[in-house]
Amino acid sequence: MTEVRDHRDHRPHRPHRLVGGVVLRLVLALVAAASWSTAAAQASLAVNGLEVEGVTSSLVSGTAYAPASAFASAIGARFDVDPTARLVTFTFGGRIVQLRVVDDPDRATLVSPAVTVDGRAVAGPAAVYVGVEPYVPVKAAGEALGAAVSFLSERNVVAVVVPQATVVGTVERRGDQERLVLRASAPTRVTSFFNAPAHTLQLRFERAQVSAASALEGDAFVRADVLSARGAVDVRVQLAPDSGYTVTEFRDGDGFMVVVAFGPAQAAVQAREPRADARARVVIDPAPGSIRDGDGDLTLTLARSLETLLARSYDVELTRTGASSMSLQDRSAAGVGARLFVSLHAADLARGHLRVHHLGDADGLPALEDAIRFNAETSLRRPETDGVRRQVLLELVVDLGAGRRYAESLASELGQAGGYLVDGPHAAPLAVLTGAAGRGLLIEVSPDDLRDPSFGPILAATLATVIGSGGLVP
Repeated sequence: MTEVRDHRDHRPHRPHRLVGGVVLRLVLALVAAASWSTAAAQASLAVNGLEVEGVTSSLVSGTAYAPASAFASAIGARFDVDPTARLVTFTFGGRIVQLRVVDDPDRATLVSPAVTVDGRAVAGPAAVYVGVEPYVPVKAAGEALGAAVSFLSERNVVAVVVPQATVVGTVERRGDQERLVLRASAPTRVTSFFNAPAHTLQLRFERAQVSAASALEGDAFVRADVLSARGAVDVRVQLAPDSGYTVTEFRDGDGFMVVVAFGPAQAAVQAREPRADARARVVIDPAPGSIRDGDGDLTLTLARSLETLLARSYDVELTRTGASSMSLQDRSAAGVGARLFVSLHAADLARGHLRVHHLGDADGLPALEDAIRFNAETSLRRPETDGVRRQVLLELVVDLGAGRRYAESLASELGQAGGYLVDGPHAAPLAVLTGAAGRGLLIEVSPDDLRDPSFGPILAATLATVIGSGGLVP
């Protein structure tokens, strides 16, 4: 990554001659004040109470900038960048926010319009490339996404807070079509998961609440429960046997609404589900050398089940589809740029018990970063990965905390969903997880659970919840 330097010289000029101790003390005081001022300018950034690394105020004077991908992840927005059009795009709560990107920080305030919300220009400077990573102005981007942005001078923190949304559900009918309308009072991230065997749809609104739990009934669906879920809102829809659905987001004043439209199963498809869920890449790694018996290759069977169940909401890839497997290095490199990388292993565990690992505990962060960068370079050298080169470079942000959060959330959700007991999470310098840059899990499963056909749907639903919440356990 290209280093960005501030060429301004902050060193105090040394006087040719000091006249007495008073002048010396005055000079030392000025030096201390200048040093304090420079340090104070580099405020930290907290988004919804979580610290975001990489914030800087050295690009544009008086403006805090943050890495676009890390900022999007923290706020819950979907993120994309188009280097040809030089645009960064955030999608959040039914609104589309775009920022122009410039190479020279001195031009950031000269671009007009630099920031738009749903095509309408709003105030703010342009984003700035730092190497291959676009950095976005925190205040302009945060407010455009519906967040409150303030500077806490006593703590030297730029605070970005998205208001907690209140979700209300209603059933509407337009002609022959029936719709479930879910209105949220503030923007928030929404994820969805369709459980094909049970023919149910689950939507999760993050950072949301309901004034009271409710149950709605319709003709095209049997029942829709709107429930509080520890700082989030879950909407569980049991579809009628022959019904399908589409999911669409619309901005609605300061908030937004999610419309679930029902129709014949063969006609209704999820073509307009939230875009980032459809684009989010999940890599499943059925470990080679897994247990084989009369049921076949158990981890591969589970991986195929997860692929089928998650493919409706995510772009799912397997590191192997048969007995042969890629090398450990190639399996790890397959995780570069993925939202989540899951390596599945059979282990000598009792039924109902799992063991979960995430990346960590190496000889310091630099050692892990070296391994991560090595796997990224391996991936980029392959001709077949040229099409995702931009995504890999932009999304390769080391986040070791993500794996820990994913693992903790997985343990919590599996305990609630099926009464499973999870040993861990354990941090370990596992080579297979380095390509995912922290967003990876290694899950050990008992042979009995691998043979259980009900385990795949439970694990798939749990992984969808983990991905949708960013691993946060309210």
